[in-house]
This record gives sequence, C-alpha cells and structure tokens, in this order.
Amino acid sequence: MILTDESGMMEFDFAGFITACYYDIPDNRCSGLKLVDFIAETESEQIFIEAKNYANVSDSQVIQAAMEKRRETDYRMLTDPVAAFPLEIGMKFKDSLFRCLVSGNEFKKPIVLLLVINPPPELKARDRERLISTIRNGYIPSDMHKKSNQYPKMQSLFFDMPDISEVPELYGFSVSILS
Repeated sequence: MILTDESGMMEFDFAGFITACYYDIPDNRCSGLKLVDFIAETESEQIFIEAKNYANVSDSQVIQAAMEKRRETDYRMLTDPVAAFPLEIGMKFKDSLFRCLVSGNEFKKPIVLLLVINPPPELKARDRERLISTIRNGYIPSDMHKKSNQYPKMQSLFFDMPDISEVPELYGFSVSILS
C-alpha cells in the first residue's frame, strides 16, 4: 500500500503491513483535534506516523519561498527546546491516541509513535538528540497505562524520530522524496 503525505512530497510504501491509512482527514467529529498523518499496523505493533519534510523544496519560486520560511520557523522550533514544535508534535500523538480510544481501539498491540523527518541540512545531531529527549520526556503520553488498567499495552508506548533513510531497516516501510 502506497500513501503520499499531505504536501505530496513524501511517499510511504507500507508493503507487507496489515493496514495503513491516512489519519489526518477532515471530520466534523474531530474538529479541533491535531492528528498524525498515518496509522499503520503490523503483526506486532500499531504505528502512529507524523511526517515532516524540511530538506526538499520545489522549483517554483513561490513554493520555495514559502517552504524556506516554514523551514526557518520550524528550524527555530526544532532547535529551541521550549518552542512550540515539541508541544505541537505531542498534541498530534495525544489527540490521535484519544481519537483511537473513543473509536473503540483496545490497544492490544504495543504502540510506536514516529516522527519521520527529512531534516534540514543545518539540523545538527545534538539538536536532534535534544529534540527527541524533549519530546520523549514531557510531550508524549507515556504514562497512560498508569491512569487506566484497561489499556495495559499503553505501557509499551515508544517514541522515535528516525531520519527517512533509517525507516526501512528500523520499521519495515520505506519513504521516498518526490520531486
């Protein structure tokens, strides 16, 4: 199954997965919720995926200028641990889990939360590690299993922020940048 992100610039190939679907779809019942781009399922886990592409811009000057401005803003958020980016990503994962919960998902498999990123060239390894740590340690609902014995698999919640080149080996699906 092949899906494209909302910008049309990243293609995800979920060959071999049980299911994969768009999740951030307009729905009046979900008004106000921030949702991840995709949810996919394997035999052993349920994966919530948010995709961000900061390294590839279109040839169009208008789109390129808009992408550059967005990249600058997001780069500041990526490298500033108190910026809005970790909060935004955390809200997307929390709201998506909540939507699944109220839709009847019993979370019988471990959950993986992925922020798949094609980083800007200027994002340094230390900034990336600090961002991962910031998101893991305050913006991901990692203690939901303590609040409800009904969902024991919530204790298997795991967050990662792989580079697109790491995704096939680590998670079994591939990501391509479209031009």
